[in-house]
Amino acid sequence: MACTIGDHRLVTDLPWDDVKQWFNPAENGSAPDVIVAGTTLTHWQLVLDLIRSRGWPCRYERGDRETAVPDSAADLFPGEDREPRTLLTVWPDPDLEWMIRPQAMVEILSDVDLHQIQGQQRLDAFCRFLRTLGDAVQKDVFVYSEGDNTYPPMMTYDAAAGRVAFLAGPW
Repeated sequence: MACTIGDHRLVTDLPWDDVKQWFNPAENGSAPDVIVAGTTLTHWQLVLDLIRSRGWPCRYERGDRETAVPDSAADLFPGEDREPRTLLTVWPDPDLEWMIRPQAMVEILSDVDLHQIQGQQRLDAFCRFLRTLGDAVQKDVFVYSEGDNTYPPMMTYDAAAGRVAFLAGPW
């Protein structure tokens, strides 16, 4: 019998034993890319609204200085004067750090630390996060091996189906 928290059932999306080799930092890099493609400023605003509504701890940096998280998604991006890089770090779970790099409005480019996704319980927390993000922006969320979006994604949250799917197959 499955319990529920909010809108999400507490069931295992993916068995750890089936995916653990893909989540081995020594084999697959330590920070897989989490990408939402085809986004607009509205989707970015939905992400900020999600972070605030959930009370997720976060930190926003412009260059080498920490500053308040902007109220408007438009203020996340470097200005025309080519301000230094920006980084929004969010903890959707106490042990899951999500690093968002606002570079272009057309995609939400971010990553997570594989060291924090070890074992079934941590994988389940990561899958809950992917569902929460995908539902908030009403888009698919793709997870790629670190730094290489030229290969197909290793996993996805399919917003239409409402589930996380592992796509990479056996190691």
